[in-house]
Amino acid sequence: MKTMKQLFLMLTVALFVASCSSDDDGGTNPPTNPPTDNTGNYFPLTVDDYWNYDVEYTDNNDSNNNSSSSDFLYVASETNGSFDLGVNTNDIANGAMNGILVNGTLERTESTLVLDGSISIPFPGFETSSIDFTDMVLYDLNAANNSQLASTSGSIDQNIDLGTDVIPVTINYTVSTTQINNNSSVSVGGTNYTGVSKARFKLNLNVIATILNPITNQPQNLNILGNQDVTVGTNYFVENIGLVKSETAINYQVDQTTIELLTLFGIDIPFPTSGSATNVQEMTDYMVAEE
Repeated sequence: MKTMKQLFLMLTVALFVASCSSDDDGGTNPPTNPPTDNTGNYFPLTVDDYWNYDVEYTDNNDSNNNSSSSDFLYVASETNGSFDLGVNTNDIANGAMNGILVNGTLERTESTLVLDGSISIPFPGFETSSIDFTDMVLYDLNAANNSQLASTSGSIDQNIDLGTDVIPVTINYTVSTTQINNNSSVSVGGTNYTGVSKARFKLNLNVIATILNPITNQPQNLNILGNQDVTVGTNYFVENIGLVKSETAINYQVDQTTIELLTLFGIDIPFPTSGSATNVQEMTDYMVAEE
């Protein structure tokens, strides 16, 4: 069985960089329309640029899974205006957002940062499935506050092998990015940054399993996960520096009625039935070339 930390890392690194749905920021701040000619380099992209991060993982249900680590993120290559990033010596990231960035290709315009890539499905037995995406806008300097930047939805069908049973499962997903504010502020490592481009991503999942009801001997659909915002991340980009901070939270709960019914049928769910964790990466130092 996967631990909460393993599932969290798989969810955040896999789930997000997929694509996008609708997002809101609590409905308290109505959209505002900034000028449409804002420009700036909020993610420097020259080969060998790098950023170091401290990464804190917190399992809100089991402190034994908490950890502190670090990431070395760098621009690895450039091809016709598209950039690939690398991380650490093994390309395995500890920071959730870093894991997303290195599993895709970045392009930057004068006002946007866009990611194309592919993300694997994080649940056990689904590692061979993936969500492909193009034009995932990570920030837009000319977007209105609280406006959606990108959105994609879809579904993936696959079987889960439970050892004694093979159950068909459908994963319905929607991933979205939202521009929260282009004049935000954040404090990182004792340094206060203003004029920050603050953007958010969110993943919503609905997982449905089809089982054979042993009483009726007929197929029966069960909600493993009802529609839930499983992953919510907030990123802070600073001009001429890049990503200075990223906070990713994951919260999910398997449907209680489904748990009880599967238990009655003698079927074990092959992953934790609930989870709550956070992954925070904060920049400690960096080196970028002047562009």
